Amino acid sequence: MPTLKDIATEAGVSVMTVSNVVNGNFSKVSPQTTARIQEIIKRLNYVPNFSARSLVKNNSHIISVILRGEKNQNPLKNPYNAILLGTIISKIQQQGYYAMINIMKSATDISKNLHTWNAEGAILLGMFDDEIEKICSVSDIPIVFIDSYSNFRQLSNVGIDDYKGGQLAARHFIEKGHRSLAFIGPPSSHTSVIQQRFEGFCDELETHGIPFDTRFRFSLKSDVDHQEMKVLAKTITEHKNEFTGAFVTSDQTASLLMNLLRQNGILIPDDLSLISFDNLEICEQVTPQLTTIAQDLSQKAELSVDILFRRLLTPNAPVESMVLDVSLIERNSVKTL
Repeated sequence: MPTLKDIATEAGVSVMTVSNVVNGNFSKVSPQTTARIQEIIKRLNYVPNFSARSLVKNNSHIISVILRGEKNQNPLKNPYNAILLGTIISKIQQQGYYAMINIMKSATDISKNLHTWNAEGAILLGMFDDEIEKICSVSDIPIVFIDSYSNFRQLSNVGIDDYKGGQLAARHFIEKGHRSLAFIGPPSSHTSVIQQRFEGFCDELETHGIPFDTRFRFSLKSDVDHQEMKVLAKTITEHKNEFTGAFVTSDQTASLLMNLLRQNGILIPDDLSLISFDNLEICEQVTPQLTTIAQDLSQKAELSVDILFRRLLTPNAPVESMVLDVSLIERNSVKTL
């Protein structure tokens, strides 16, 4: 691979002159020399070493985008993550920055990553609440979280009204005549997103004098673990006469579950009604189409980047936390009793 020295030798100039051309400092080099150097750069297919330049300038133009997860997993199998990430990358590139995507499982790994690559800022998705303070306390760059709840005051976050989402789901079931309901989602021990949805769901039921039976709170560690989903479908089938509807905390989970339940002879919504969460395209691609709690993923992603760049431009600016609204989209997965 050619170096600055190789280009300088061929052009008959100093390494500093070549460096000025590479870095766009054209005022320091004559037009004729600039043209000659650029021709050599193109011919030799020279690629600048941006990581080395960033160490010298302390200006990497790198934004680290980190998804929480195991390295042997692929969080982009979930269309929710894919939509967020696609919008975030596009917005970062529009600002002339580079998006570095990583999948990490711990606060320690995340902190090391931010320092190793000299990132100027970071956007973090899917962090556990108990990790947030640790990440912020050892990082001196602007960080924006997505879908995080924390008591840590210096936190910029873009989230949604998860509690209201739970309320809307319960209210719709009640309006359709349902009184015995289940809740399906990840464990809420590490994240308040699911807990907020669950509390909103239960509180709305309680408001209408309907207690939630905790036996029917079903937990899933992963919505892409086919074996775990099969076990859940079997459990639901065994209790099919004990509840008439289920609130599922993601469209991804609900769509996979529908297929497995069908294999067990459970039809949606004839035998079981479902309400899911997110309003991804898959809601209209399955049969029956899913009634769901809608959130604007593109807006969430765009705002996270906007907040980050406001902090980059004004480092002393106060943190920003935004809560976006949700709504219920009625389709065909809830039966009227």
